[in-house]
Amino acid sequence: MSRKLLALLALLTGLIGAASAQPANKPFVLANTQIVPVQSASTGKAHELVVVLPASYASNPGKTYPVLYFLDAYWDTPLLTATYGNLIYDNQVPEFIMVGLSYPSGFNYDVERRKDYTITAMDAGSGKADAFLHFITEEVAPLIESRFRGEKTGRIISGSSLGGLFAIAAAYKAPGFFSGHIAISPAAGWDKGALGKLDERYAKDHKTLNARMFISYGTAEYPGFREPIAAFQKQLAARHYQGLALQNYAMEGIDHASVKGDGYVRGLTWVFQPRKPAGPSGLTRGMMQQD
Repeated sequence: MSRKLLALLALLTGLIGAASAQPANKPFVLANTQIVPVQSASTGKAHELVVVLPASYASNPGKTYPVLYFLDAYWDTPLLTATYGNLIYDNQVPEFIMVGLSYPSGFNYDVERRKDYTITAMDAGSGKADAFLHFITEEVAPLIESRFRGEKTGRIISGSSLGGLFAIAAAYKAPGFFSGHIAISPAAGWDKGALGKLDERYAKDHKTLNARMFISYGTAEYPGFREPIAAFQKQLAARHYQGLALQNYAMEGIDHASVKGDGYVRGLTWVFQPRKPAGPSGLTRGMMQQD
């Protein structure tokens, strides 16, 4: 057999093998995840919880875990699961349960989040954050803590944009319920600075705000959106609330949607810093084993 024919057969074999190794339209499933439907008495509508369990969950039936409640799960679940895996490998955070707040198929996410995440009403389609917060504190958290062994003392709330607005407001509206708050590019300019006014009202009667809080923005974001965030960062830092561990952060050259990647890495590292596991990262362990 000629060399040219052998080469052709090898090429054809490789192409056939490659084609058979890639089945068409095969869905990609995130491990250790499930969707829990909830009909809320607080909001009067249907919701879905995207529950992501730690790798050790099934083999440790007596163990409880801190819980991250994150908004916009319909968009951010893949990002959060990947970020979680990276942080676990680097040994930066403890194992924790993630609970994404979502809606059933067919809902207009932009419409629903504008209604549920905003703290004041600028029109008939906004200003329902109190009801949504009640849904989380009185319906979602008890469900997660009874059914999935979530801890009551290790709750984190996180969100971006309008979700970031909600995550910060929760510290004032439900003091102590969450131990950590991650606000990535929060909509601090909503309703002529309603967030800053909420802080002003709170500060009149309170000297304490017990939480670890991370607030960030991208320097490339639209100035009218970016500048209220920077102003609120300064306002909150100047309060010097007892019990508040605040990390303000600016992401150089990053715009509004791109801030989520860096924001969640730094935000989760910050809020879980007191519970950072002892020992080296996965890479360090691997290198040490080779020495």
